Amino acid sequence: MSRRFFAAIMVAALSLAGLLWLLPEGFAPGQRPGDRLAAISDLQMSAAEVQQTVNEVLALTLPDLAGHPQSIAQWRGKILVVNYWASWCTPCIEEMPAFSRLQTRYAEQGVQFVGIGIDELVNMRAFIKKTPVAYPLLLAELGKGQQAGQQVKGLPYTLIIDQQGKLAESRLGRFDEAALEKILQKLLRESNGR
Repeated sequence: MSRRFFAAIMVAALSLAGLLWLLPEGFAPGQRPGDRLAAISDLQMSAAEVQQTVNEVLALTLPDLAGHPQSIAQWRGKILVVNYWASWCTPCIEEMPAFSRLQTRYAEQGVQFVGIGIDELVNMRAFIKKTPVAYPLLLAELGKGQQAGQQVKGLPYTLIIDQQGKLAESRLGRFDEAALEKILQKLLRESNGR
């Protein structure tokens, strides 16, 4: 894929993301109150396509804020909450303190949050100085051919991957802390055979 084509795709995705954060939470163009925002399951993808997307995420190696490469696969076997975000995205930064609290609360039980920034490194570093989080933040190096943001339809976008590497949930838009905690608790109960 040429850099120009890839850049055009990312500009379109980021424009959509900017529009989404301007909309009231829980709404998208043409939706009624209570309609669920688009998620992987809403895109009429086959089970094989969904799993391919999850496998692509698990295969990513992205730099952390210090520039060290981090493989998403290092967290296989845990409940993995992958959140695509940007420092300019208001709903993204509003949900991050809740994610940080949940990371601290459930880390010992095998839950791992990872933030993937669709952003500039300098912006992410400035953000984290003001708003530290308890989980790793990685940079989607979109200009270097990484496909980290390929499946992102807007921001914030969150995938919850279970211990077996299967998609448990996906959410486009801000994730409510209580709703996310219920999902994590359910996955932990299932993994403990209860």
